[in-house]
Amino acid sequence: MFKKGKGGSSFKSGKTSSGGAEKKETLEGLGYAFDSVTKKSGWSWSTSAARSDHNQPTEDDAIADAWRDAGERTQAAMNIPVDTWERMSVKEQAELIQEALSGQ
Repeated sequence: MFKKGKGGSSFKSGKTSSGGAEKKETLEGLGYAFDSVTKKSGWSWSTSAARSDHNQPTEDDAIADAWRDAGERTQAAMNIPVDTWERMSVKEQAELIQEALSGQ
């Protein structure tokens, strides 16, 4: 049996979750940038082609919103139905996002 530790994750203390970190790494590789002026102002994202409509309360929320944006752009570019997209794993979505949005 494995013992569950209380620590171990480098993404504690208000930082991104491990799933959020994977998404953030993918998005940053495609030119997405995440920023927060102050913790109270919230988080935003931007690319050369788009930006968040409004600030999100946490960095994870901003990453999720940027992932939604990248996913919608990928679905449109590759003609992927929404229900098909929603059944895909994050890894599968990441591969398609990178394929569709690289070089944009």
